[in-house]
Amino acid sequence: MKPSHQFCRPCSLAPRLVRHLRSIKILPLALLLMSPSLFAQDLGSDSHELVGDRPNSAGDATEVAVSLYVIDIDSIDDVKQRFSIDFFVNISWQDSRLALEESRRTGRNRTLNLDEIWSPRGLIVNDRGLNRQLPLVADIDDLGHVQYRQRFSGDLAVDLDLREFPFDTQRLPITIVSYQYSPDEVRFSLPTAISIDDRLSNADEWRYQMLEPEIGEFTIAAADVVRPQLTIVIEAQRNARYYLLTMLLPITLILFMAWTAFWLQPNIIPPRIGISTASIFSLIAFGFSIRLSLPPVAYLTKTDVFVIGSMLMVFLALGVAVIGSRWANSDRMAQALRLNAIARWVYVALFIAVAAATAII
Repeated sequence: MKPSHQFCRPCSLAPRLVRHLRSIKILPLALLLMSPSLFAQDLGSDSHELVGDRPNSAGDATEVAVSLYVIDIDSIDDVKQRFSIDFFVNISWQDSRLALEESRRTGRNRTLNLDEIWSPRGLIVNDRGLNRQLPLVADIDDLGHVQYRQRFSGDLAVDLDLREFPFDTQRLPITIVSYQYSPDEVRFSLPTAISIDDRLSNADEWRYQMLEPEIGEFTIAAADVVRPQLTIVIEAQRNARYYLLTMLLPITLILFMAWTAFWLQPNIIPPRIGISTASIFSLIAFGFSIRLSLPPVAYLTKTDVFVIGSMLMVFLALGVAVIGSRWANSDRMAQALRLNAIARWVYVALFIAVAAATAII
């Protein structure tokens, strides 16, 4: 989608150029480089078909239509902020300069290299390694309607908002910009054919669906550049069941392992302290493993809130165990037992509060 154009010098320079090329014996190469002008005659329209000006350059903006079909989304990398995608795109526009005279119309499309005709100079802004799988050619019908089809696969950048992790929903954009023309010269129309493979709507880790495309402007303020932009958005909803089973459920079990210390007699010191310290070390290990699966962001996710709240609860359990043990060894057993009884219910109430905070923050 980044075609370049090569055009020959004015005809007045041709004799001098030919003499020079003959002198260095590369005339065959020169004829090859100037061969696009030969294709113009084969199209059956006027001699201005291959110039860099857009169709109807003195009139309204050239309308460019885009349709897209998402074949597959392999993965979303939370740490690298990338998603791997495979999609098919069809870009079309009208160029009356490529229309054939009625006597020469056959009803069959012609195929030309994309660098032999005008194109809207498309660019995918968040491209981080897309590969083209089809030739850089366009199909043109007898009336000058141009269609460029391409299949892309590779990585696109995405700015993930992980505050709700693992209950988050992400927007995966495919941002297309005409990098050479202003909004007054090229205008994207709302796509009429945007779809996604049905299998992706019921994927295991994510559920995908297409959102309404967005037409806007891509602005580089420092360079005072404004370009037309079309953003096709895929909504991805994370399946939280995996994280509930592999992260949140084990942390909950660790919390209630620490809770069992309140059911032991205060004077049984080693088991009470051992349960509390083992719970702390287990939570620290879980916290590190969760953070390795996420990028270093400046805000707390819901999982971070749950882990931090859980650590505070386990430290509270350790503190109650130490205090109760000291009271039991200083002839204050009744107070130690009362502290144990109160801590059992306070601990459960704190767990409910942490779980509720995780759900609303």
